[in-house]
Amino acid sequence: MTTESALVQWWAGLTDDQRQRAKAIALGPAPRPLAIDDLAASMILAGLPTSRTVWTGQPESLVEMLDEVAAFVLATTESA
Repeated sequence: MTTESALVQWWAGLTDDQRQRAKAIALGPAPRPLAIDDLAASMILAGLPTSRTVWTGQPESLVEMLDEVAAFVLATTESA
């Protein structure tokens, strides 16, 4: 389980563009695949949980945003 402080620190370090992409991903149903990009890297560097998805033939979808991260993103963006 991820601590609230890790999520808050991760969110504080995101750019506006990364926040918008995180929200768009969080709004989708699980599994929520992410491209291997700066947003996915920020999650890994922050120590947030990610999970390898089942190989779909799409090399850009190797990590997913898990429910607890998605819930945090949605709660944070709804309260803003």
